[in-house]
Amino acid sequence: MQISQDKVVTIEYTMTDQLGNLLDTSDNGDTLSFIQGKGAIFPALEDALSGKSIGERLEITLTPEQAYGKTDERLIKIVPRDRFKFEGEIQVGSQFKTRRDDEDIVVTIVKVDDESVVIDANPPMAGVTINMDIVIVEVRDAVEEELLTGQVQDMDEIYEKEHKKSMAVELK
Repeated sequence: MQISQDKVVTIEYTMTDQLGNLLDTSDNGDTLSFIQGKGAIFPALEDALSGKSIGERLEITLTPEQAYGKTDERLIKIVPRDRFKFEGEIQVGSQFKTRRDDEDIVVTIVKVDDESVVIDANPPMAGVTINMDIVIVEVRDAVEEELLTGQVQDMDEIYEKEHKKSMAVELK
């Protein structure tokens, strides 16, 4: 079966940056499943997977624009340390949520000195070119519930629901 609109696709993958540094992987057994065409993954990755089949291996490079976006300098702010309200120790790499335009965004502390704290509201991988090594491990038709919710369902739960629907109970 080939990957096309509304198919459930399961992949194993390794994601690295341009220097070969590991960013993410499914090597620990956590495959990624999604419904093709529902926007759950990068559109460029969906395009590259379209028409492929189980067992195929694919290597793709995603530019920042195709992945997490370019770094937006407007999202990097310097806050005077005495005005910076943060519970816990202020250290580089710490993250917290804040609200902007009725939306929660994750902000990362990227620099700290005696006078200021530099925060960055860009996604952590903004500006990064991503190399992906992908193996397609499953392609199947999405069931009705998956198409309605846009979420991949656990196959054991699907089989259990279908089994309950088809069981006839006779009471005497």
